[in-house]
Formats: sequence, structure tokens, C-alpha cells
Amino acid sequence: MNTIKVIMGNLNVNTLYIEDRDDIKGAGSLTREYVRLRDNMPNYFRIAPTRPKTNKHARIVSLLTPFTYNKMHLLDYSSRSAFSDIYSYNGDGKVHDDALDALSAAYLIMSLNYRDRIRHFTKFTFI
Repeated sequence: MNTIKVIMGNLNVNTLYIEDRDDIKGAGSLTREYVRLRDNMPNYFRIAPTRPKTNKHARIVSLLTPFTYNKMHLLDYSSRSAFSDIYSYNGDGKVHDDALDALSAAYLIMSLNYRDRIRHFTKFTFI
């Protein structure tokens, strides 16, 4: 949590989107942790807990289009293995795909319009 606190303070974040599978109205354990973190920080940010509607495979496959058309410059920040991880992903549950899932969720939340976003995630409730 300390790392997240430093990042939130240094980047001046306005909204924090989190995936809370317990409750998206603010009573989930992960949401409560971030509310406590926000209360102990000098800058205020909104918290938007959400729950995915689509399965992990559908979200990760959504990364193929922006990578193909070079709209995401992931290589500026990571190694070339990110491409091989995405293209070799088959959704069988045998690979560690949490990082790909987090990247795909961030891409979908930030790039899709409201109508397309509600196909993948529940409605956002800002806390």
C-alpha cells in the first residue's frame, strides 16, 4: 500500500479504478482499504470500484488490436516478452495471466466509451 500511496501522491491521480469482487458500492474489503489510504493522504481522489462482466479471456484478447496497430507503446516500458505473452495466451488457465488481465482492464476502462465499457464492466459508482 505504501508504493501505491507514493504513486498516487506523485502522479496527482484524480480517479482510482479498482476491481473489487466483493462489493462495488463501497463496502468491499479492497475498497475500504483504499478509502482509508485516501483519508491519510493530502490529495483527494475519487475511487471507482467495479466488477468485470466478461471473462478474462475476452478482456485479454481485446489487447490484440491496439498492439497490432501500434497504439500502445508497451515496449517503451517493458520487454518484448509482453508481445509473446499476449499472442500465446489461449485462456486455458495454466499460465499466470494476472498482469495481462490488469493491463487489459486498464486499457478498456481508459479507452472505451460508456456504451462499450458497460459490456465489460459493471456501472462505476464513485466514492
